[in-house]
Amino acid sequence: MYSSNLPVIASSDEYESPVFNFGGIYAPAWTILLALFVIVLIVAVIAVIMSVIRQKQSGEKFSFTTRDLAAGAICLAISYALSFFGFTLPMGGTITAASILAVSLYNYFFGFRKGLIVTTVYMLLQLTQKPYILSVWSMLLDYIVPYFALCFSGIFSYTGKRLNAKSTKKSMLSRHGGYYLGMLIYIVVRYTSHILSGILFWDAWGYDPESLSYIVGYSFGYNSFCLIDCAITLIASLGLLANKYFNKSIVEYIYARKKNTEAGSDQSTDGSVTAESDGLAHTDTSAESDKRA
Repeated sequence: MYSSNLPVIASSDEYESPVFNFGGIYAPAWTILLALFVIVLIVAVIAVIMSVIRQKQSGEKFSFTTRDLAAGAICLAISYALSFFGFTLPMGGTITAASILAVSLYNYFFGFRKGLIVTTVYMLLQLTQKPYILSVWSMLLDYIVPYFALCFSGIFSYTGKRLNAKSTKKSMLSRHGGYYLGMLIYIVVRYTSHILSGILFWDAWGYDPESLSYIVGYSFGYNSFCLIDCAITLIASLGLLANKYFNKSIVEYIYARKKNTEAGSDQSTDGSVTAESDGLAHTDTSAESDKRA
């Protein structure tokens, strides 16, 4: 029998603020700040390179309009607020009330490049919620990679071309395979990162299991909380993405934004609206040709 001498985050009966509480950071502050600066710089460089490549390929200039900013801010606020509600495990990790749903849908509908910006802000916000960091490398695997990987939800961004749900034989939900494929990539990256963190850092607390298989198995099992958290999000997304009114509202919002900025929106011959996103890859899940009712 293995002893239960496992690391436990110390708790206190005194009230602790859920935000801007950095008592769990054991790494030097300057290393944390430097690492965050480098990460933000890398994100900025990636965004610029992608924009230059996209402009050369299609002539489309990248724009982050006021409407994009407003939608991103709303999604960030929803996700950040929901991340406070959930079940927190004794050694860290929280199963939330679908906190990543709003940001992941923003990434999917508005495209990878805009999602890259919003996801970076969300990642930084998560570091204000009582982070527990042993070193820069543990921060990388526990926070940076898991939250930043959420941008993959927009890698196969939505390219819905018909506002009228009756104009295609496909169901609303069948149009959004790109979202679930992107979320699958996100889940794999997040889960892998948490597992590596558990193996590399959380055994440094001094407990001494008899075999490496115990450490690996324990990390696989404990960090499965993120699978539950993601499953809640996916279940919630089914209700939204299957709803034609939700889809219509989102695409109308995107179309109105592009119409105002003259960024390439157009109307099809039967009066329905076409909307293109700006992800890395596009999944055209609408029908190639539609018959009028």
